[in-house]
Amino acid sequence: MTDVDDPKRRMFGAYQLKPNSGVNPPYAPAYPVEWGCTLRTVEIMTRVAPAKVKTLLSDTPFEIASERVAFRFMLSPGHTLAVHAGQMFDLMITVPVRYKGLFTETHIYMYCSDPMGICAGREVFGYTKKDTHYAFDEQPDGSISGWVRRRGIPLADFSFTPDAGAPVIRIVDGAELPAGEIHVRRLPHPERLETAYADIAYRRTPLKYSAPVPGRASMKLHPSAYDPIADLEPEILGAHFMVSDVYGGGFEVEDRRLIERLIP
Repeated sequence: MTDVDDPKRRMFGAYQLKPNSGVNPPYAPAYPVEWGCTLRTVEIMTRVAPAKVKTLLSDTPFEIASERVAFRFMLSPGHTLAVHAGQMFDLMITVPVRYKGLFTETHIYMYCSDPMGICAGREVFGYTKKDTHYAFDEQPDGSISGWVRRRGIPLADFSFTPDAGAPVIRIVDGAELPAGEIHVRRLPHPERLETAYADIAYRRTPLKYSAPVPGRASMKLHPSAYDPIADLEPEILGAHFMVSDVYGGGFEVEDRRLIERLIP
């Protein structure tokens, strides 16, 4: 049995399960509502036809702030929801949006390698996370390659090669970048095909990304009826690699808000 007082065997690292967290079951919650990790991110910046993104966000009140869409292949060494595995992986497909004075981002697709990461992300913040298997292979020269698959079905292959002469293209132009993440959380109705509950959740975490390392990237998206990310038909504009020693951290350091209840 895991000894919660032994830091070498603690299931969720430094974070503990707490009473009244709202996580089922209340007498033995599945996960802590606080977590943290480091990040190693290949960000491939693309342009996508705005009409495609608007269709995906049609059941949200968010306003698209750019035609750019970021594909972020993110390795999270030491993620406290995946201590047993040593790391977690996410693919985030992200667009900048505005809502009620917030200039932020929403992830139209997300894929995560860890079941607790999926469960906690969806339930607490409304993340669009689904399960995945992945490869994220770093070489001594700074090049990175990998792939993303879901239940054996290929979704994406990517590669990145550092190139000091390549441009660094962000998700928007200008000095101000979007901050935090915003999503609609939903629960399905148990009796019929409709949403029983929905609200809008916002999260902004500490991030201390390094200066981006510019480079060249390739990315192939595979058609899938279950995960139609290839339908976005993105045009690659640029790519870069960044690391952060901190992401997350919990209530004391994050800006977490339930912005608005939508249903009922």
